[in-house]
Amino acid sequence: MRYCASLVLGLFLTTIATAEDKPAFDAKKLEGEWTYVSGKRAGDDANKESLQGKVTITKDMITVPAGPDMKFIMAYKVDAKTNPVSIDIEIKDGPVKEGKAAGIIALDGDTLKLCYTAMGKRPTKFESTKENGEFYFVLKRAK
Repeated sequence: MRYCASLVLGLFLTTIATAEDKPAFDAKKLEGEWTYVSGKRAGDDANKESLQGKVTITKDMITVPAGPDMKFIMAYKVDAKTNPVSIDIEIKDGPVKEGKAAGIIALDGDTLKLCYTAMGKRPTKFESTKENGEFYFVLKRAK
C-alpha cells in the first residue's frame, strides 16, 4: 500500500514538474519583422502578391502591407493564460478603417503561427477550411 501511495505521489510530482518546465508564451518575442511562409483563407491558398512585404510587430501594434502604398495598422492583445494562446486584433488604420478579429497564436523559435476569424468563434486549431472560413498564416522572423 505504501508503495502504491509513493508511486502515485511520484507520478503527480513528475506531472507538475513537466507542466512547470514548459516555457510560458512570451509576447515580447513577437516584436520585430516577419515574412510570410504561407497563408490560407477558408481553405484556399492566399495569392503570392498578398504574401509580399514584411509584417512588423511592436509591443501592441501589428503593421501589415496591403499593397504598394497601403498598410493595415492593428492593435492587438495576447492572453497567454489560454491554451492555445489567444489574440484579439482591432484594425486602427488602413484600406479598411475598422474591424475586429479573434484568434490564436503560437511561437516556436523563429516560426509564428496565427489563425483568426473576423466573424464568429475564436479558432481552437491552427487550420483554415471552407467550413470554418478562418485565416491561417505562418511567418518566419526576418533575418
